Amino acid sequence: MGIERRTLLLVLLGVCAYWGWQGLSQATGEVAVLRTTGTGHIEHYASVWYVRANRTLWIRAENRDRHWIADIRANPQVELSIDGQNRIYEAKPIDLPDYQAYIDAEFRAKYGVADWVRSLQGDRDTLPIRLRPR
Repeated sequence: MGIERRTLLLVLLGVCAYWGWQGLSQATGEVAVLRTTGTGHIEHYASVWYVRANRTLWIRAENRDRHWIADIRANPQVELSIDGQNRIYEAKPIDLPDYQAYIDAEFRAKYGVADWVRSLQGDRDTLPIRLRPR
């Protein structure tokens, strides 16, 4: 009987691990590349997740000390590459609690387990950033 329980436990753990891996793998397929240029005219690149909410494209900083936030504040014109297509946007951080909660919920709905795992990495003070085509 002990071997059967152990086997069942191992199978269940394997299924859970596979399900989690699938969730994380699916989320990594939804990564965009953000290009910013700060005041020094030096280009910086960052991998970011994105969502479309209310016909608007949003990215989010997991915390406010990301280097590219300063670039956006200095020069809001950014380039975002999604599936090999590059587009220019005007980036505007929206530092309002209602927007933060709404966009966090949109990210949670899209990225699921992967977003939850990211939230476990430490203090999180997200900053939603609206992108408008230029």
